[in-house]
Amino acid sequence: MKLSMFKRAAVGAAAALVMSASAGVALTQQKITIMPGAWSGATIEFLRQQIKPWEEKNNTKVEILNVPNNGTEILAIMQQNLAAENADIDINAMDVVWQGMLARYAVDMKQFFTPEEIAKYTPTTIALNTINDRLIAVPFYGDLGLFYYRADLLKKYGYSEPPKTWAEVKEMAEKVQAGERAAGNENFWGFVYPASVYEGFATDIVEWISSYGGGTWVDRDGNVTANNPNARAALEELTSWVGKIVPPGVTSYIVDDARGAFQSGNYLFMRNWPYAYASMQADGSAVKGKFAVAAIPHGPNGKSASGLGGWQLWISKFSKNPEQAADLIKFINSPENQKERMLKLARLPSDPELLKDADILKTYPWVEMVQKFDLVARPSGSTGTKYSQVSNAALKAVNDMMTGRAKVAERLEQLDKELNRIKGRGW
Repeated sequence: MKLSMFKRAAVGAAAALVMSASAGVALTQQKITIMPGAWSGATIEFLRQQIKPWEEKNNTKVEILNVPNNGTEILAIMQQNLAAENADIDINAMDVVWQGMLARYAVDMKQFFTPEEIAKYTPTTIALNTINDRLIAVPFYGDLGLFYYRADLLKKYGYSEPPKTWAEVKEMAEKVQAGERAAGNENFWGFVYPASVYEGFATDIVEWISSYGGGTWVDRDGNVTANNPNARAALEELTSWVGKIVPPGVTSYIVDDARGAFQSGNYLFMRNWPYAYASMQADGSAVKGKFAVAAIPHGPNGKSASGLGGWQLWISKFSKNPEQAADLIKFINSPENQKERMLKLARLPSDPELLKDADILKTYPWVEMVQKFDLVARPSGSTGTKYSQVSNAALKAVNDMMTGRAKVAERLEQLDKELNRIKGRGW
């Protein structure tokens, strides 16, 4: 009797071990992989911490791949994976200008998101991510161009408010730069921005030429408009600052290089995204409490326009776990997680109701101001699958102007011809 009971207990224990081992195997087999966008390291690490409760609840490991902090390079890697029908990547990031190039690889999010869930996002971003009645992505966070300035230095040199025009930017930058260098800071410059040949700089260029009334390289109807008098005036002026009030090194800067430079305390002005605000207000920052933000300046024939940015999350049609991936995206974009990312990282929430949140407005008083900005988009809607070619052509052209390899007028004429060749029989 005792032996029989012992045998039954042993069999039961063995069965429990087998079940436990099976559960362990299942746990290691469940994984969702995310290919992030050109997000700062802080954003990726913060996201890893945010999704831990979801991982535990769903017995699933979430892997966030390591990628360059460069949208142009990320797009190339992503397109290679998609061309190979890589099923190992479930969720991808999408820059706000990639919809036309990536739509055919995305699942329709409407099968996983209810109309009520979709309605919680900003309507304009949902419209932007809807291609042929298919919702190919949902927003992760919003972005727009901000003009950062050293409030303490403007006051020191007799200025009561930030510049509204590019002419004022030049005047103030020259005066403060000369004064700071005379006081012993030979490394001080007037203006910094990310001007490497990569997608992030394309937004700055669009802001420049739009602020002079020069439109964008291609208009909404698909007409090439790169070479026009206002665009030429904008580029003649702003590229002439390189080596004078703008360091020559900006032609190799991506977004976080510019942020780091301004945060060192050696710059008066900077163009960057909202995330930089949180980074520069952190303890140990040389500019903490000394800077503020304003609208992008404008030229004599235009008006202030802030470049539209932002990143979306979408599910690859090659994913083996699209439903689980959608559930993770819902968790990532919960109101609580969006609010936390905004408070800690200044990543603008995609839920417009959160822009009225008292905690957010207290931490970032400028949030109310930026909602009134006029926005300008890069010409991705009218160029579709050819946008990347269009953008690269424009970036290389402006880089040639900035480095002195070509004169503005001649290079704009050449760019106009290049874009028409890319257009070919149509976008």
